[in-house]
Amino acid sequence: METTAAQPTGTLNSSGTDVNFYFNEIPEFAGPEIERLYNTLHSSLPFFRIFRTTSDVSTYVARREGRPAVILLFQIHGRTVDVLNEMIDLEKEEVERFASHVFAELPQVHIISFKAIRTTMDRFAYPVQQHNAKDTYVIALPDTPEAYLDRLAKSLRKDILKDLRKIARAYPSFSSRFYEKDEIPEQVLRDLIRMSEDRISKQVSDFSHDEQRIVALARQCGFVNVLTIDGKICAGTVNYFIGDSNFEELIARDPTYRNFGIGILTMYLTICEAIRRGKKKFYLGGGRFDYKEKLLGVLTDADHVEIYRSRATMFLHLGNAAKTLLQAYLRLAKLWVHTHKEHALSKLVTGIFNLYKHQKVR
Repeated sequence: METTAAQPTGTLNSSGTDVNFYFNEIPEFAGPEIERLYNTLHSSLPFFRIFRTTSDVSTYVARREGRPAVILLFQIHGRTVDVLNEMIDLEKEEVERFASHVFAELPQVHIISFKAIRTTMDRFAYPVQQHNAKDTYVIALPDTPEAYLDRLAKSLRKDILKDLRKIARAYPSFSSRFYEKDEIPEQVLRDLIRMSEDRISKQVSDFSHDEQRIVALARQCGFVNVLTIDGKICAGTVNYFIGDSNFEELIARDPTYRNFGIGILTMYLTICEAIRRGKKKFYLGGGRFDYKEKLLGVLTDADHVEIYRSRATMFLHLGNAAKTLLQAYLRLAKLWVHTHKEHALSKLVTGIFNLYKHQKVR
């Protein structure tokens, strides 16, 4: 079904919510409004343009009192609507409203798929599958770096201050410098990416970042901290600023300086600078590691959600339902392996996966 961008479809609900579809278009107002509504990297136009796509993307807008309250970008693939927005909070009523309008406006669509959202689906109006899909750690930032330091555990606070003094004494040229967007030296970015890859590859064979996309996104919204000794990079972080939030992409550190706690130091210095620049949240990314909780990160989950037009259409798409169920069990297995690294079975599974990946690369 096609609707011209100049004439979006629209209806007014009894609740006073005005709903519009812009098929095959992302209207000009959508970018700033999406940032205002969700304030998250994985639901931002810079991220979509570089890491996902804006081709053949349509837009759903629900307005209350004339102002957008929900904006969802989506693509239509046959009988499925794939929603691009990820890691956002949506009330159940808003998900139901979106589903009912999609099914009414697009009679060929049988399934609506969300990759990762935070919502509740109790007594949902349509048949639904839901399972944990992604997680991240989020630090709620105080107003000052001093307040952040005071909130850390006494032992960690003591270690950070001691290591800062120790590395400054051992290496008087030690410095930390910050860059944003176009001022970020491209070679610094690539050096940090390479250093991060080298560290991770010692645990996961042949690991590589998507270097070109990271560099491109950093040009638009990047924030980089680079630590140097005698002009040589010893650690750093690559991040993105979206609204008043900071999203960490990677952390790099030279193992030569592990006795100075260089990894925690670069994280601490980055967090403090983000606070100085007015950020309110610091996202540490996925992966369940103890250091994230020590830095006051709080685990935040998001769910994969599949919504079916009816039980009959769910039956017609048993293959999709089975695939979604398998993904749920694989996610549980992945979390178990990650949280039981020293278990013999976990080591066996990790070894098999690494061997498979290595053979696949060859």
